[in-house]
Amino acid sequence: MTDYPAGREPIQIVEILQPLCENQFGVSPCTATGTADTKCYNTRATCQDTANFALGTPLSLYFTKAQFLPILREGARQPDNPDDWVVDTGFWNDAGEWYDTAVWFDTGEEQLNPFDPVNSTMPDYIFPALVSVSTSPTKINLAAASRDSRGLGNRAVCTIRFKDFQHTDRVVDPYVSGRSWDALSKDRGSFWSRWLVRNKYRTNMQVKVYEGYAGQDLSEMSVRMYFVDSVSNQNSAGDITLKCKDVLARIEERQAQAPVASPGVLFADITDADTSFEVANAVLADYDASGSLRIGDEVMTYTSRATTSNGVTFSGIVRGTDNTQANSHGFDASVQQCIRYTDADVSTVLVDLLQTRGGIPSEFMADFVAGQPSANEVRDYLGFTRATRLLTEPFSIAKLISEMSEQFSFYIWWEETEQRVKLKTIRGFDEEPDTLNDAINIISGTLALKDKPRERASQVWFYYTLENPTEDEDSVNNYENLYVIADLESETDELYGSSSIRTIKGAWTTQSIIAQSTATKLSNKYVDTPQEATFRVDIKDGDYQIGDTFYIDHYLDVDEFGDRRLRPWTVLAREEKVPNEIVEYMCEDTGLYGRIFFIMANGSGDYDPSDVPFKSAYIGNNSGLLSDGSTSAKIG
Repeated sequence: MTDYPAGREPIQIVEILQPLCENQFGVSPCTATGTADTKCYNTRATCQDTANFALGTPLSLYFTKAQFLPILREGARQPDNPDDWVVDTGFWNDAGEWYDTAVWFDTGEEQLNPFDPVNSTMPDYIFPALVSVSTSPTKINLAAASRDSRGLGNRAVCTIRFKDFQHTDRVVDPYVSGRSWDALSKDRGSFWSRWLVRNKYRTNMQVKVYEGYAGQDLSEMSVRMYFVDSVSNQNSAGDITLKCKDVLARIEERQAQAPVASPGVLFADITDADTSFEVANAVLADYDASGSLRIGDEVMTYTSRATTSNGVTFSGIVRGTDNTQANSHGFDASVQQCIRYTDADVSTVLVDLLQTRGGIPSEFMADFVAGQPSANEVRDYLGFTRATRLLTEPFSIAKLISEMSEQFSFYIWWEETEQRVKLKTIRGFDEEPDTLNDAINIISGTLALKDKPRERASQVWFYYTLENPTEDEDSVNNYENLYVIADLESETDELYGSSSIRTIKGAWTTQSIIAQSTATKLSNKYVDTPQEATFRVDIKDGDYQIGDTFYIDHYLDVDEFGDRRLRPWTVLAREEKVPNEIVEYMCEDTGLYGRIFFIMANGSGDYDPSDVPFKSAYIGNNSGLLSDGSTSAKIG
């Protein structure tokens, strides 16, 4: 557990990373011209030479609450009414002293407030304009079992409110010293009214929320990263609200498709036997060097394409592939580029969809690089899994990954603090979990247990091997194979009294072993009504993250004899209800996934109950028991 200091003074800081052009107005390569009053603000929305706009290092704008400033900046003097002022910027004077400039709203008078820069660990420029930060955490959809959320679960949302204020434009305006007008004039608007116009392209702008304690450096605080989704209009009080989401929001339905819609159309009619044809309204970059195309309900492959007088000509075409029929097609018919995955590694497909096609920056996908945790998870537990799919029309990338996560038994999420996309497979645990109990860890009165009957599954029907990729993937008639596993006893009147059928359309797989493995896991886990638990802990016990597993030892969770039962629970969501103070966990009982053992090396010693490595698999007797009566490992 993390050691936190007693008597801590929690603080919050918000950083907006505003994109800036690295060029200087009117200086090569920038060709813009104009007077000092008409210069841009080095943002894309104000650029006057867009051909040479070049992103450089973003401008970090820091915000905090007014009451935090005396804590953050030792020695800084604060006016009697914090609502009437805002720190603008700072500078060194001729005597080597650092000054903050506080601007009074009512008079515009600048008050110089010296403080000791040696003892300050905060940025030099902080606005005390933060009103509040509220978050709704990521919640994973384990096994895509919840019918009330998407396959990828619920996205993390952060809502940040700021108050408005007059501002000198220093720092945010690189050419402020040359302007002839006074930015503090109320006729010139306010900070946010000007900022919103200058930063029109603010969607997906990075925002960081720092939470820590007085005396900590910014680098020592916990930090969560979000991306701007929308900004509400200013209200009558001048407040604005910034709504942010996690990076996976980029791939949701309206934002990312794979493949993208191809612009090309047939330049002339073709017969069902033509092995080359010309496509208009397209350039080479619109299509892969070789691959597959779809025209109407026909799929075909090609070996090359080249620029010609009317657009692009495709050659080496094999007609009517992938269980489709070769047909004649009229001019102006759409020619769609397809994406084909054949026996592909799960990590490879995810990186292609999320990073290459979904636009998620590579640094956020670093966990899928060989040797990193998510890549190791795929290697160790999905090593035999292969993805096979032909995408013949644009699909939502979020939908594609949701389908993969259900069919291959994994889940992905955005880890806000590590600032990485993460993956974990649905499996048993291979390390001894910690135990959280009601005497030391769980805050009294906060544990709540509830059933989730809609997720029960007495039967699992897994359809796989898609027949025709141009037809409806949701139709069971479009699949060659079906694997069914059923627990009919659970449907009897003595037990649950009804059936509950989970149907999976396995468009990503042709492997019977995948269908059997996934269906068996779901049947084992959801044949009984699953349970969800929520509880709160102090921050000292709040290091567990999404996907982590622990035992819960609590007086409310007992067996039929009243004895406490230690069940493993997996974290679905983690939220700091009081920043740096109280953490709330939502978790699901995952005991039926079992425990994972590893085959031991030849020559290993016999079973010794007093010294047993947790992962070691020992051979039991005919009843499956070891010498001390504990259960031995079993081959699944």
